[in-house]
Amino acid sequence: MHRTSVALLGATALVAAGCGTGDEDSAAGEPLTKAQFIAKAGAVCREVKKAHQPYADEVNKLPRGVGIERVAPLLEATLAESREGLARLRALESPRADRPAIDAYYDAAEKLLEAHAQLADAARANDREKGEKVAATTGELSNDERRLATAYGLTDCDNVF
Repeated sequence: MHRTSVALLGATALVAAGCGTGDEDSAAGEPLTKAQFIAKAGAVCREVKKAHQPYADEVNKLPRGVGIERVAPLLEATLAESREGLARLRALESPRADRPAIDAYYDAAEKLLEAHAQLADAARANDREKGEKVAATTGELSNDERRLATAYGLTDCDNVF
């Protein structure tokens, strides 16, 4: 479970804050160009990754075999950073023609965040069996998120959540 938690924290630790807000690129609610969107989204994703790192570091410091309930607060904090990051991404005005691809990425990220929330619940309840079942689903969900991000050109956003 320890390694699973580290992997999930690493995946979750990638999307937070940092892009401009209300600047000239989207001042009038105009959609960004694809290049502008990718640049701003990349900045958000890099900040989220940076925000996740302290939690991943804390998980790495835990002794092997520690009760999973000790991981719960770290998972919950990482999840909060991820949710904030995804909200910031959603607030960006994406190019109209690209919205189906971007929405597919957001949907994949939401599914992964839901799995992470279930994992945090299992950890808080010290339910190792449930945690392992949920953790077994996160690899595929993470692959979907990564594939959709990469396909669109959001290389800084793959494997963020």
